[in-house]
Amino acid sequence: MGTISFALTRLLARPWSTVAVGALAALALAPAAGASTPHPPRYWLHITEGETTQPKEGVAGVWAGAEHAGGALERVRLVRGGVVIDEGEGRESASLSELPEVGDYVVVESPLNASVGSVAYDGLPSLDPTVCAGSTNFSGQRSGADIVAGSYYSLVPNTGPYGEITSGYHSTAAGQAQVTLLSGSTFGGSFLAPLALGETVAAEESIEVPLGEGKVFTYVSENVRAVGSCPAPPAPPPPPPPPVIPSLRASIAKIVSATVKLVLGHGFKDVVYVNQAGTVTQDLYLADGAVPAYASSVRHHEPKATLLARGAAKAVKAGDVAVVLHLLAHERRRLHASHSTHAVLVTMVRSTTGVKLNLPRRSVLLRP
Repeated sequence: MGTISFALTRLLARPWSTVAVGALAALALAPAAGASTPHPPRYWLHITEGETTQPKEGVAGVWAGAEHAGGALERVRLVRGGVVIDEGEGRESASLSELPEVGDYVVVESPLNASVGSVAYDGLPSLDPTVCAGSTNFSGQRSGADIVAGSYYSLVPNTGPYGEITSGYHSTAAGQAQVTLLSGSTFGGSFLAPLALGETVAAEESIEVPLGEGKVFTYVSENVRAVGSCPAPPAPPPPPPPPVIPSLRASIAKIVSATVKLVLGHGFKDVVYVNQAGTVTQDLYLADGAVPAYASSVRHHEPKATLLARGAAKAVKAGDVAVVLHLLAHERRRLHASHSTHAVLVTMVRSTTGVKLNLPRRSVLLRP
């Protein structure tokens, strides 16, 4: 009974261990060997990993046992790679000194050499980092379809009749998690109050396996840890690099209408190539004076050239854009009365980013 009392004392200090505590409490009231057993046997295995805010008060361990088994000798074994590396025996309950690693098997025998349950340990359940101080979140990973419960509590030192501190701790200010999500390998929920530093939080999953004839094997796995600070929020992603904008380039690709007749009827037409979206603006001057865009290259007393036509077009993307220059009303008569006319085409391109480019002026001969 020493082993039973030790396990019962440790588990009763944890308010969340309902399945295992119920099992161990029932052990204390189980009938002695040889007495009648009106109830079918119930076998259990309880594995706890982690630690509380008081690491010296160890809670991790492996316990197994049976209720209503007639006081049979129980055994629990830890098998790693096909080799038994630890085992424990006892009347109606047993424990291990070693903790299992992921991939190990824990086997419960009742009585000796009669296996009633075998568990492949997977280290679950686990708690997400967001189960932390200041948060009400309760979420993590679980095994298959196992039921999950959660809790938190504070450990305070035991005191004597005069308020003096004695050995050991007891739990207080406990609360249960409200589990609202059990989906696949995940679980989720919340606590009614935010967790705080100095508290211990735990997640527990359990499953019952019927063995026939009313016999049941119950497996409970717990993860216990001190409530820590919440992880820092992820750094915002770096801003995207600025788009690479090529230098503005443009050129006059083709003169479409180069006769006086066509210009009088439909305007002066040409095609300009640009390597990005923007606006093309063109002026057509008579070659009878200083063209404004190039006035700095002529003598100041030279008269200004006569503006014949003006037009503009938008380039929505890189490529050719057609421009139509419409004659000024008061210049139509002049052009109509002329035969061959020498003109100068001035082109300015402005990109959507505001970059300007003046193309070299283009001499144009308008034939009759």
